[in-house]
Amino acid sequence: MKKFFILTLTLVLSSFVLNAQNDNDVVLEIQGEKITKAEFLKMYNRNSVASSTIDKEDLNKYLDLYINYKLKLLQAKQDGLDTSKTYLDEVANYRKQMIQPYINDVSITDSLIKEAYEREKEFLRASHILISVPANATPADTLEAYKKAIMIRDRALKGEDFSKLAIEYSDDPSAKGREATEEQSAILGNGGDLGYFTSMTMVYPFESACYSLQKGEISMPIKTTFGYHIIKLTDRIPAPFFTCNIKHVWINTQKHSEQEAKQLIEEAYSHVNEWKIDSVARAYSDDSYSAQNNGWLMKQKPNTLPAEYVELIKDMKEEQLSPIIKTRYGWHFFKLMNIHPLQSLEERKPQITQRISRDVRAYKTIESFIEKSKVFYNFTENKKNLNELNSLVTDSIFAGNWQLPEGFIGDKVLFSIGDTSFTQKDFLEELYTTQHKQTPEYIPLFLEKMFNSITDKKVLEYADNKLEERFPELKETMDAFREGILIFAITDKEVWNKSLTDSIGLANFYEQHKAEYNWQDRADVTTWNIDKSIDLKKATKIIAKYSKKNKTNDQTREYLLKKFSITEKPDKYFSYSWGRYEKGANKNIDKLIWNTPLANDFKKENVILSDTTLMTNKNNVFVLKRFVAPQTKTLDECKGVVTSQYQEVLERNWIESLRRKYTYTVNYDVFNSIK
Repeated sequence: MKKFFILTLTLVLSSFVLNAQNDNDVVLEIQGEKITKAEFLKMYNRNSVASSTIDKEDLNKYLDLYINYKLKLLQAKQDGLDTSKTYLDEVANYRKQMIQPYINDVSITDSLIKEAYEREKEFLRASHILISVPANATPADTLEAYKKAIMIRDRALKGEDFSKLAIEYSDDPSAKGREATEEQSAILGNGGDLGYFTSMTMVYPFESACYSLQKGEISMPIKTTFGYHIIKLTDRIPAPFFTCNIKHVWINTQKHSEQEAKQLIEEAYSHVNEWKIDSVARAYSDDSYSAQNNGWLMKQKPNTLPAEYVELIKDMKEEQLSPIIKTRYGWHFFKLMNIHPLQSLEERKPQITQRISRDVRAYKTIESFIEKSKVFYNFTENKKNLNELNSLVTDSIFAGNWQLPEGFIGDKVLFSIGDTSFTQKDFLEELYTTQHKQTPEYIPLFLEKMFNSITDKKVLEYADNKLEERFPELKETMDAFREGILIFAITDKEVWNKSLTDSIGLANFYEQHKAEYNWQDRADVTTWNIDKSIDLKKATKIIAKYSKKNKTNDQTREYLLKKFSITEKPDKYFSYSWGRYEKGANKNIDKLIWNTPLANDFKKENVILSDTTLMTNKNNVFVLKRFVAPQTKTLDECKGVVTSQYQEVLERNWIESLRRKYTYTVNYDVFNSIK
């Protein structure tokens, strides 16, 4: 299915080049639509590896793919998928994102400055999952990323652990972390947790999404230059400081064992009153940058401090010493030296203005776009004709019950833009439909204000509607996205969803091909995870004894807990996982079983294998229960593969029906002339 989807969406990008056609050189006609040789060749070249010659075999394959692609679009439109609310909403939302670079301007507005300042009054804490979208991604790739983000969000909404989802799916490398190598030190994963931050710390769309959320809420996918983000807001507090100065001591658990690190931090903490924190930091802290400066970290903002620091600082006073705290980086304590509160708006304005000038939010302003559009589309206005309306509009409009004057022609033009004119009558009708109860105003001034507002609205609408005409690349992008949505929807309807709901057809397909789905030799293995505080030798004997008695793993675990008097947090001390593993399915099983002479003796049962090097904080005991000879997989055991192959059959049958349903003609004289 994945291969098929990528292939069809690749064709979406191909359709970008379908522009003017030449009927004298038509290579293909599909249900009345003509594609010229030049256009077809452009599409082929866009989807082929660059070469000075054309591969005829590839060209023939591409012809079939393109015909199938166009036939699927015809079916989607015939089924009305291009008029469904879901489709229209998807296209509208995508277009809203795509037009931003065309309508936004770099000018700075007071509203943006005020927005940034008001946001600085709060600290937010959020976690995110990033599905990356490259800068040069096709609409098809963007769509695929969006669908993946929606899937992950749905799982989070159903209660799955957000941090685990981040570790599994996020393209932000900080979520997973990095193991140490000879060239690089280890980086601990954050599970998507970004800690605390405030305005102008994150990219603007991400920031705006966070400030629109309530604590605990999960956002829809948010598009930034990095891709799609699913955001969970985990905290929202009044800003306890703008910047602060602290002195801190940090014991890095990457440099010390957990036990040693805790001993060092406690020892360092015990000397604070005697030595003062300056000397303690120089003697103990693993932060080489601050240690050489008596532990000082100056002008810290929420995003430069561990979240645990911020949570303490909000309730601390200057010169106060924190307790010892644990973070994912190690053990810490600090002394809060100075708190610098947020300055007034006027004091902050120069710095905010400078930041905004380099920020994407500078493109938010619409006013500049409107003014530029007026120039580009030859906007003209005649306010003298507006003055004639002063006597026609009464104070009843402020009560919301004003009536249009009867018999008023109103054909004088108030303004024109491009090929559109807006008359006096158009203006009054706009007033009539938008009137509402409000504070009365002086009629001429009210009409002047409304004229300016309606003018801007109509100019914006006109320029917005002309964007695709003015910018061909935008039109190509939107056309491709529309087709990509339709291809996805019709394929889901005819293939993917059908394969999931047609249980009888799937079962029949499995029965016809089940000889192809076989397990190879497998090892039936239970892996026990045993805490290092437990006597491994004693635990292993119990596991061996109970395995030979054919006790279940749960029975064995219950006896272990009883024998070692474990009453709390049992999973911390004893847990297990069971599976049947082919060679190559699990590197630990390969190492202990398949790559040893043991694999040659299929009579061995209840063999105990132990290896204490596989986990840093656990001892592992492996129990080889038996070897399982090759056998046919059940449908449940191979459902993914069977479903994928069944989908290929459904697609082939679907394409055959489409080719019977619609007319298409290839002009092979023209096609064969392509070289």
